[in-house]
Amino acid sequence: MSTEHHSYRAVLRTRHVARSFWPNIIGRSSLAMSGLALVLLLESGGGSFAVSGAVTAALGIANVVATPWRARAIDRFGQTGTMSLLGAVHTAALVGFAARPDTGFITLLFLGVVAGVSIPPFGSTMRVIWSDALTTGPMRTRGLGLDAVAEEVIFAVGPLVSAVLTTLADPVLALSTSAGCVAVGTALFVTSPLSRRRNGLRTRTAVASTRSAAKPLRAPGFLPVVVTITVPGVILGAVEMAAPALGAATETPMLPGIVLALFAGSSALGGLRYARVTHRASIERQVLVLCTSLLAVSAITAIIGSTPVLVVGTSVMGVFIAPLLITGYVAADTRAAPHSRTEANGWITTSVNLGTAAGSGLFGAATGAVAPGTALALCTAAAATVLIAGAPRLVRNDRRFRHGGDAVEHSGDPQG
Repeated sequence: MSTEHHSYRAVLRTRHVARSFWPNIIGRSSLAMSGLALVLLLESGGGSFAVSGAVTAALGIANVVATPWRARAIDRFGQTGTMSLLGAVHTAALVGFAARPDTGFITLLFLGVVAGVSIPPFGSTMRVIWSDALTTGPMRTRGLGLDAVAEEVIFAVGPLVSAVLTTLADPVLALSTSAGCVAVGTALFVTSPLSRRRNGLRTRTAVASTRSAAKPLRAPGFLPVVVTITVPGVILGAVEMAAPALGAATETPMLPGIVLALFAGSSALGGLRYARVTHRASIERQVLVLCTSLLAVSAITAIIGSTPVLVVGTSVMGVFIAPLLITGYVAADTRAAPHSRTEANGWITTSVNLGTAAGSGLFGAATGAVAPGTALALCTAAAATVLIAGAPRLVRNDRRFRHGGDAVEHSGDPQG
């Protein structure tokens, strides 16, 4: 088969894929912009960083808690109605912040919770569409790889766009633009042919017949991957805190932006390359090798600890982030039943987000007392503990699937 047949261009030329992908990217852009825009808006509206921190924390916690419930609703009722409702509520919450950033603290917390609960899961729903539209194997892996890389780029560029809009005008414009992206992205995405095809399990009989299979965490081999995929999240959270810490330590205002740009850029390049290779190793083995490599680079970087090494080391660490995300998405695609893939993808996202929160929290708590290199070493040790705890299960599953013919791929999607 030709390289062109499995290229990223061929993926986007697949019938109706681009019609779903680009609106989805617009929607996801809002999620990358709104965090910084909200902090700047609340701080400029007469609040403080303590208030903005509490509100954004409430938003983040509500998002994590609601992730599996949103995913189950989409798997049950379909993308069109559920995503439309979530998009409308989330847009209204962002508009509420933009209209009254100086309102009372309790109201701001309430809006934060509403905004967090209603975040449309653009990433999970698009990854389900990749599974529907592309055949199992290299083409589907290319699609999931393109998705992971696009997300890396979006979350690198989104905060920069918010900062530019705030500088040119004010934070209201930045948050209003974010709200507009949610509204437009949702409307265009749910009206695409591939999204409309995801119409859920319409009857009680269909729900009852798939109830046991609709729990992705019970799918063979999936839970160990979900647990272990927190490892790149911990490192990601550490790097997000290490960048400003390095800038403060060196009194170089531009350094945080440079570090994060290099990290995101290397992740995107690593993801593009990784998705183009047909991997014969099992998912479990890929996760083990990638996590071990990531932690080895992180440990060496932390032990040396000088600023130039930290800058270069974080760039190299980024190479492993997108490939690990791709491997997690492939696990969600192949381990879970077709009608529960939205929830399965949601668990991968939740695992990464929990790891990121843990990594940033641990690094932030340590960096006040120790050097950035030492703080990174503590985060690396925490991530290594997770990997060591999950490795035996991954090894056992690797052996089982290899001996039983890695045949946990589900087929016969009832929503086809």
